[in-house]
Amino acid sequence: MPPDSNTFLGIHTYILSPKCAQPACHDGSFEPDYRTVQSAYNTLVYAPDVKAYTDTSFHFRVVPFDTTHSWLHCRLTTNDQVLGRMPLYSTLPASQIKIITNWINNGAPDIFGNIPNVPNVQPSFYGLVAFLTSNGNRIDTARGGFPLNPMRFPKNSTVDVWFGVLDDNPQYPFQLGDRKIKLSTNAYGFGSATAQSLITETTNYKVAPAFNGAPVPYFLHYQVNTSQYKTGDVVYMRVYVKDNNHTSDTEIPTDTSPFYLQTYVSFVVQ
Repeated sequence: MPPDSNTFLGIHTYILSPKCAQPACHDGSFEPDYRTVQSAYNTLVYAPDVKAYTDTSFHFRVVPFDTTHSWLHCRLTTNDQVLGRMPLYSTLPASQIKIITNWINNGAPDIFGNIPNVPNVQPSFYGLVAFLTSNGNRIDTARGGFPLNPMRFPKNSTVDVWFGVLDDNPQYPFQLGDRKIKLSTNAYGFGSATAQSLITETTNYKVAPAFNGAPVPYFLHYQVNTSQYKTGDVVYMRVYVKDNNHTSDTEIPTDTSPFYLQTYVSFVVQ
């Protein structure tokens, strides 16, 4: 029996898969990922959209029962010529937009008819970029030929390091509590390290690539002065933020994070 076009399975079968999961588009190249019905649902419903963070109306791609705050619905119906209506080169007919609208208004049920709960996860990390303060040159990609090595920061310089932190509460990164950073030459020696405030930007934020290469906004940064370290020192960094749903800080990375993540969020003085 063919899928009911009014269900999410039908929406994926008749709309998202044939019209949106195109090469170099939503085929896994970037989110939402429409390759399978499971990946489509998981990257739509209550999935934070960092590209929409510059617009205070949107935090999630799909908010059940609420088309007004669903970024997907906005992208399918917008008349903004700069933003563009999706799919960009073959917009959906009104009948298919109505099916998606009704699905959202009915709670965005999954393929089994279940209405999702609001997620309550810790803030997450989506990228890091670094720029020399003196000339603005990006240097976080200088890692000795391997992308997970410590960044190479020149001696006697200042470097602006920007941290991509995302919350699904929803809260903007600049609305999160604490917003601190610790630095240590010991990968596991942060217990006695002094917490320092991150610089928080609300308008002069940095737009730069995330892990997946997509340009996203960065709101939190810290200026590292390498003159306080010796040549050859490897300095590890950890960021601390707190959202409204948790009583303790989220630490990024942690002692239990893979070591490659800890080296990724570190630099070596050269």
